[in-house]
Amino acid sequence: MRALQVDQVPRFLGRRIAGDYELTQCVPSKSIKFRVVAGRARPTGIYTFKAAGGATTVTFRLNLQTKGFAMLMDPIVNRTMKSEVATLANLKAYLESQS
Repeated sequence: MRALQVDQVPRFLGRRIAGDYELTQCVPSKSIKFRVVAGRARPTGIYTFKAAGGATTVTFRLNLQTKGFAMLMDPIVNRTMKSEVATLANLKAYLESQS
């Protein structure tokens, strides 16, 4: 798979931050892996998809190794990531409304 880069500028604590990411692997109906390629934090992550009856279970994992002063931001980053993951419910509602 040729890597796909997505440029974005999300907000964190009211400030704009670089958050461009690159899709590094895509296995149809199984998983999507990515890595952040811009900004101070450079996490990697994976979305996995698993058939569950007539539905699909989506699991999201994010790996961010913080060091030094940045470790103090861990609780804030965790809260932000939880709110980002919560938006998956919005995606689910949107996709179901399209069928």
